[in-house]
Amino acid sequence: MKRILFYLSIAAAAAVILLRAEAVICYSREAIDLCCDTIIPSLFPFFVVSGLIIYSGFASLIARLAEPVMRPLFNVPPAGACAFIMGIISGFPIGAVTASQLYKSGNVSKTEAERLLAFCNNAGPLFVIGTVGVAVYGKLSYGVMLYMIHIASSLIVGILYRFYHTDRHNSPPTHVNITTASAAEAFSAALRTSTENILTVCFSIIFFSSIARAVITSYPLDPITEAMITGICEFSSGTLKISALDAPIAQKLLLTSFVVGFSGLCVHLQVIAVTARSGLSVIPYIAGKIIHAITALLLTAAVIAAAPPTVSVFSHNSRIMGASFTISSLMICIGCIAICVISCLAAIHGNKKTESRR
Repeated sequence: MKRILFYLSIAAAAAVILLRAEAVICYSREAIDLCCDTIIPSLFPFFVVSGLIIYSGFASLIARLAEPVMRPLFNVPPAGACAFIMGIISGFPIGAVTASQLYKSGNVSKTEAERLLAFCNNAGPLFVIGTVGVAVYGKLSYGVMLYMIHIASSLIVGILYRFYHTDRHNSPPTHVNITTASAAEAFSAALRTSTENILTVCFSIIFFSSIARAVITSYPLDPITEAMITGICEFSSGTLKISALDAPIAQKLLLTSFVVGFSGLCVHLQVIAVTARSGLSVIPYIAGKIIHAITALLLTAAVIAAAPPTVSVFSHNSRIMGASFTISSLMICIGCIAICVISCLAAIHGNKKTESRR
């Protein structure tokens, strides 16, 4: 059945290219401009830096510091910390790649790897803060707010997923090994993988954006619906279209937070490709991204209600509003995570008491 759907998707894409060739070419040019003007300048330097963090062994050191919280909060072994740290540092699809590698190496069980997939594959900070916040919206505080909400939503999804198939096998305790490389080796590896990653990201954006927009523009849609459908297909182009809407900034931030949380079908297909040979189910991952998007939307609404972003960018009060916006984001995110942690620990304690009575 999966193979039939795959063939049908290929046939549909080919039909769109043949029937709307002129539109596909036009939208491909626009996607290339987006990649050259925004995606590559804002992402490539960070890809190199994050690669240096990975190959130098610094990321493993950070992951080791996070080991004590992985089993109590997320019901995954300490080695899973590496997937989470890589996911929030490097962005898509490094979290999924790391989770799959941990499963293949025997550091986590299949169920634990599926839990990791649900919350470890996230957008990187430079994309959300630099590309979305600064390059698209022109305000650093918006990017910081969206990124904090993005990570908070990911943590909430991870805490919820600790109860996913708790009756199944858990892996034995393992630890993150710290491996180091020379500066020259680390830089060479970081540059090589960063080039591969940026090409994968850009050409994925070009392909999915051009096909999706050619299909979407075939039907009369209002601008918001068109922007959201574009974002659901490919979230970079969708974010740009949302920012161009003739709508209040609060509404645009809500839609952007939802789209970044869901991450887009383009990213999901990359995850499916990464996990295809591992045998991991992507259903928990897709469900987790839907929960992530809804949670991000609700948290953004709470932040906007606490500190409405209505002050002019050029006014003196803009800086005060930006600080208030960021502080409100941080407090609301911490509060939501704290509630989830307390509820989680209470549930664990209740289960232990029930088992001891038995």
